[in-house]
Amino acid sequence: MVGLALPLGITITRHLPLYWAMAAGSVVAAISAVIYMSPVSRQSERLSGEDGSKAGSSISLISGYALKGVSRITNVVILILLVNAMTAVWFSSGTIQSMVYYGLSVMSPGQVMAVGLVIATIVSMMLGSSVGTVATVGVATLGIAKALGLPQAPVAGAIMSGAVFGDRVSFLSPIFHLAVDFTGSERGKASRRILTTGIAAWVVALLGYLVMGYSLGSGLAGEGFAVRDMYLDLLSRSARIGFWALVPPAVVMVLAARKVPVRLCLIAGLLSGVLVAVIYQGEGIIPVLQSALFGYHTEAAVGELSRLLRSGGIAGTRDMILLLGCAGVYTGITELSGMMEEAVRPAVRRLKSRVGFLAAAMCVSVFSAAFASNQAMSVILPARLLEGKRKETGTSQEDFAGALSDSGVAAAAVIPWNVMAAICAQSLQMSPLVYAPYAFFLLALPVAGAVYASYSQRRIDTQGARA
Repeated sequence: MVGLALPLGITITRHLPLYWAMAAGSVVAAISAVIYMSPVSRQSERLSGEDGSKAGSSISLISGYALKGVSRITNVVILILLVNAMTAVWFSSGTIQSMVYYGLSVMSPGQVMAVGLVIATIVSMMLGSSVGTVATVGVATLGIAKALGLPQAPVAGAIMSGAVFGDRVSFLSPIFHLAVDFTGSERGKASRRILTTGIAAWVVALLGYLVMGYSLGSGLAGEGFAVRDMYLDLLSRSARIGFWALVPPAVVMVLAARKVPVRLCLIAGLLSGVLVAVIYQGEGIIPVLQSALFGYHTEAAVGELSRLLRSGGIAGTRDMILLLGCAGVYTGITELSGMMEEAVRPAVRRLKSRVGFLAAAMCVSVFSAAFASNQAMSVILPARLLEGKRKETGTSQEDFAGALSDSGVAAAAVIPWNVMAAICAQSLQMSPLVYAPYAFFLLALPVAGAVYASYSQRRIDTQGARA
């Protein structure tokens, strides 16, 4: 843990790529695991009658764990490559420009944050993916904010808030089914429990964005509308604006509503974007494919618009892929060697009450999201480690699932080295540390979870006293 925390602190303060910290943490974790696993290797050799180097056996075992950890991120790597390629192609097809154009036409500066929250919530419920939401409407909403002169961090916080809402409770969300399945919950009851705290936190977030939006927007109203008119003109000259340019996101939404896997939805969005770029925008197939590979930029964009109409494509994912690879190595070593369980077990050994269990479950979930660098592990690890304590304290499976969804599942969106946050940050072109203070939904969610746990315990105690 220290071997990861120290490099992370250095890289964050020095503004270095995070994969250096994950690489250093992986080396320390491997050395620690060799020492930790040596007794296991020695016992295995005695049982098998083999005679060999215990260090060599441990190193071989740890290498296998590292490879398994890397294999787990294969799907995530494919996803981020698709997201970046699709975003670049959507610039070529005029899709992003059209979304920004129509959004600018109807939105005032004071409405952007609240509307961004609402739209991101709706789309995330349909897609069941925060990553897909941020890569589509998130990019467009951030473009609208740039055009109106709004600060980027609060808008990104609103986008992430809406994206995580659907990630927690949408029936299309893999993380929702993960929380239900690993805790043994009944889907309908778990959904109601997760929605209870989710809606409370969402309302708090909406009020916060309305207040902040109109306080910021009032000072930008006159200047913002003048800038908006300029941007509308520049956008109409940078691409052909129209209904057909909106076909790719419509395809993604329709497929998501029909419960098509997110990866296939993104592939369909990518291919439809290529068709629209070639047929509707009149682009050549080679330039469109080049934009998917090497990024998009246009000579027609000037000034601030040049920063809006830009995407890194697949080539822009290099640092992210390195981060994911190092995170996979680190997760594989620490989890499969058993060191992670040893780190968590002492913290929950003495738990007796239901409220204490739920509070500990939330802490372990956040710890797992940070320690394992993976949103899924914020559910899998606590569900596996705390099941015995759940039964001992009489906590319902649905409340257990709700506690995990209120904590680590959401916290994964603001932990810079977490895979989920890293992918979203790549689309937003912004560090999670920048938008984290403005992700009001994510900040309010654990508070809502704690209030729910306390209130439900008080209700149980009252019912018991009456009985």
